Amino acid sequence: MAFVHLHNHTEYSLLDGMEGEYGDEAISTIVQEMENHREDVIVIFAGYPDKMDKFLSRNPGLRSRIAFHVSFHDYSAEELYQLLEWTAKAGQVTLAADVRETVLPMFRRAALTRDFGNGRFVRNLYEQARMNQAGRLLRCDTAVRSAEQFTTLYAEDFLGVDRWHTELHHSSGIGFAG
Repeated sequence: MAFVHLHNHTEYSLLDGMEGEYGDEAISTIVQEMENHREDVIVIFAGYPDKMDKFLSRNPGLRSRIAFHVSFHDYSAEELYQLLEWTAKAGQVTLAADVRETVLPMFRRAALTRDFGNGRFVRNLYEQARMNQAGRLLRCDTAVRSAEQFTTLYAEDFLGVDRWHTELHHSSGIGFAG
């Protein structure tokens, strides 16, 4: 059995300004393959509800070939914090006690932004905090560095991270501007 997962970036690129072009041809090919190999192929489409509706309306046969539709609600700030804990643990990193009170308001603010990415936001937040940690360690006197400092994220490592997220989502430019 083949398994195909098309996530939000794939579907959206099939939509954006591609009407009558590659996007429609690709969607038609997907529909044809879903029909021709329905016993052997599983296709999962995932994305934001409004964009998924637009995607599904592009081809009359697509919506009727989807047997199951599962909607997921956004995680709460507490659930996002649990996800951050799991991410840190997977990276063999400890979160200091003061991290929780710093990041919960960030999660609440981020959830208000358009197309909030839930788990993706947590991953980006974690990675940015790790970059901030590296900068903190570089500024720290080498004589006082400890193993704990290398394996622990502190609240200060998360400061400014939601500003970075806000700028990322509201920026129209491309590049590495600082």
